[in-house]
Amino acid sequence: MSTAVAQILREVEQLSDRERVELRRALVQQIPLSEDLTEEDFAALAAASFRALDEEEARGA
Repeated sequence: MSTAVAQILREVEQLSDRERVELRRALVQQIPLSEDLTEEDFAALAAASFRALDEEEARGA
């Protein structure tokens, strides 16, 4: 992992739940999904999306 990516991940850890949701939405819009994603990648993305939705629902968002 590059130093830049590690720094970004450290900064993401400091975000609130709401900011993480905003970041996720922005990233999805900025970074197109590529054809090199595996079925496991898609499953992990789906699981993360459902977790985020569950968290939003639990907060009453």
